[in-house]
Amino acid sequence: MIEPRYKGALLASISASIGGTTVVLTRYLMPDSDPFSLPGVRYGIGALVLLIILYSLKKSKPLELIDWRPIIVLSFVFYVAFPWSFAAGLEYTTAARGAIVFTAQPVITLIVGSLMGKEKITLYKVLAIAIAVTGISITLSDDMNELAPNALLGDFLMFLAAFCNSLYVLNAGKMIEKYGSLTFTAWPMFIGSSMMLILAIFFGQPFSGSLSFDTTQWMILLILAIPGAALMVSLFMSSINMSTPTGITMTVGFNPLTAIILGAIILSEPVSSKILFGFFCVLVAVVLANYEK
Repeated sequence: MIEPRYKGALLASISASIGGTTVVLTRYLMPDSDPFSLPGVRYGIGALVLLIILYSLKKSKPLELIDWRPIIVLSFVFYVAFPWSFAAGLEYTTAARGAIVFTAQPVITLIVGSLMGKEKITLYKVLAIAIAVTGISITLSDDMNELAPNALLGDFLMFLAAFCNSLYVLNAGKMIEKYGSLTFTAWPMFIGSSMMLILAIFFGQPFSGSLSFDTTQWMILLILAIPGAALMVSLFMSSINMSTPTGITMTVGFNPLTAIILGAIILSEPVSSKILFGFFCVLVAVVLANYEK
């Protein structure tokens, strides 16, 4: 029988691979949308699909009043701050470069988790941080002036997205254990997407161009919403309590791998040796970070 930690790693790996696809598809749609409207509609559709499934299976568990404050905070972090910075970052950098920067998430999880007392820093983990920082630094030295003149701003926003994701992984475990992964995926996604759509009315252009997609673009948005949000996040939530926070976030290495491949195929983006070296460094780092004698 498969051990829970390996099962969790497998689910998180599939989720991260789907995530790499969403990086490319989000970047494909961003020129015709904005970082509030697109994530709001994407996660809104995903939440409705999950709620229909939840009530069809009669597995919905009511959220207790005492938990509403942390649920709202976590919903904001994961479904507002994270998707906004993720989508905004991809306006300024390439899919491959953005995904590599996002792969710093395990390192962020290690540092924040140790400060919160939820992760133990070891020599291997310190070495992992050094290798990851080196790889990311080399990746960021790539000249993107022609393809992405504001790449550094995009890099900062992708770091912010990774930070938000790490905070969620470190704090959502108790809620998932209490309500179940499906309930705690559907309702926070619905709450967070509602917040995002409200913000889109004031800071985006949902009624004046940001969602004026053709048939192909709407099909891509549905892919982002159902397998790219509902399925991806459900798998991710199911994996959180099966392993350590670092053990789960290490699988984010699959994210840039699919983003690099699809970015080259769909967006005709260049894949430089520096990007590949950066990916290799981060992959080595996340393995070292989770090494146990």
